Amino acid sequence: MIRLAKALREMTAPEDRKQWPALLASSLVSGLSRSLFLALVTSIIAAGPQGLSGLQIAGILVLIVVILGADYFSSIRGREVSTLLSMRLRSHLLDRIGGANLRFVEREEPARLHYHLMHTIGVVSGAYFVLLGFANSLVTLTFNFAYIGWLSWIGLVSALLISLVGVQVHWHFERLNTERRRRLDELGNSNNACHMAYLLGYKELRLSRAKEDDYRGQIREINASQLQETVMEARISTFGGMATDLFQYLTIAAAALLLPTLAGVDSLTVMQLLAAILFTIGPLGGVVGAFASFSHTQVSMDNLQRLLEAVEATHETPPPPGHPGLPPFESLELRGVAFRFERRKDQEAEGFRIGPIDLTLRRGETLFVVGGNGSGKTVLMRLLTGLYRPTEGAILFNGQPLEEADRQAFREQFAAVFNDFFLFGELLGRRDTPRAALLALLEHYGLAGKTDFRESDGCFTTVELSTGQRKRMALTVARLERRPLLVLDEFGAEQDPEHRERFYREWLPELRALGLTVVVVSHDDRYFDAADRVVRMDFGRISEAAAPSSAS
Repeated sequence: MIRLAKALREMTAPEDRKQWPALLASSLVSGLSRSLFLALVTSIIAAGPQGLSGLQIAGILVLIVVILGADYFSSIRGREVSTLLSMRLRSHLLDRIGGANLRFVEREEPARLHYHLMHTIGVVSGAYFVLLGFANSLVTLTFNFAYIGWLSWIGLVSALLISLVGVQVHWHFERLNTERRRRLDELGNSNNACHMAYLLGYKELRLSRAKEDDYRGQIREINASQLQETVMEARISTFGGMATDLFQYLTIAAAALLLPTLAGVDSLTVMQLLAAILFTIGPLGGVVGAFASFSHTQVSMDNLQRLLEAVEATHETPPPPGHPGLPPFESLELRGVAFRFERRKDQEAEGFRIGPIDLTLRRGETLFVVGGNGSGKTVLMRLLTGLYRPTEGAILFNGQPLEEADRQAFREQFAAVFNDFFLFGELLGRRDTPRAALLALLEHYGLAGKTDFRESDGCFTTVELSTGQRKRMALTVARLERRPLLVLDEFGAEQDPEHRERFYREWLPELRALGLTVVVVSHDDRYFDAADRVVRMDFGRISEAAAPSSAS
């Protein structure tokens, strides 16, 4: 619990930590008020109805108002601090991911990262409520035991000893569940990934009942494992809770049966003790029950910290203040560049490797990259654009080696339409683009009437178009970015014959006329003459640098 509290403190912003004293004070006030309420009510019962005064009634009403007010304050402020922590953790993780290498995202898998962003961070930020509930219960329990001690020190010793044994038994059961909760978290992650894959592959599964049944069978297997682990975890937790309850009942029995005979405690005091002990059952259950939540939260906290450490290892160093950045683009050179994919745990052979590659691009040039499937063209594009970091060799910008501080500035020299592109519904970074200018470009690329642009929020009215149309929309957006280098990965593959012809014969010459350096990954050998230069890739290497006329 202490480790969890320290980790929460480190993750909480300084301005939010200022709320902690008020939250702890509200728990203290609530717990003390509950104990005073108990003492007042039992004293009234002991005095009998004839001893009831207006002051006592007023005291009861005031204590009720204080208890409800303190609980309301801690609940509202606790939710605010918890929500702020959740938002900041997600923002921090996105910042770290945003500064990481693309290979990190590919290795971790988007579904797993999504699980951590939503579920794991949700559990961690929810620890505030667990800690507040724990503090409230602990304060109430402390004052209740103090009241029991005031009534009878023998009753206090008996209640403490029996309760401590019950708590120790409960903790024993909770420790048995620690590893099981880790497995449950892993199963939840796998379940999330499977359901996301089911939705992404819905079209393919709908075409084959056998495929869908097979995949649903995988999900059912995970669900069955999850159910088995959940039931076992619940059984162990329930045994722990039952142990606590058992010892509470033993405390009540000891107070009712043994204290009058063995310790000579009078019946009125016994009645007050019984009321006080009954009043401790809820807080004691809250204290011991919090440890189950602490265990679950600690698993999520450990997973989150491991993820942050992993992403930190690939995080790029931002440029220092006053760093001059890159000059206008003139040339780009890959000199002896190579890249190898990491070997997976279940993989015996080394990962796929491309290179060494020597390649130079110059301003205003149109370069075609051709080659068979699996030859390394897409990997080359990701190296070229700075999304992958070379494992060997160097990248030279305008003849100078690329510095670490310039990597983001280097990536921002490129606009790209990748083969596995994603089209956002917003015109990100250029929401203030005049609608008329955007519609003119959309019409130029054969998208008139297919979508519209709202200047009010910088969003397209729809992106639900065919793949070829969406690629042309992506090209429209890339044009608006006005970057000196443009990568088009198999752009013509999804275009109909008319727009494929226009792409190679009309749009590429226009881009060249604008002074853009265009790199096109293509299989359309009949259009290779549209390039200034063609390079062919085979088995991860540039096997030849051919003139357009001989590339096919």
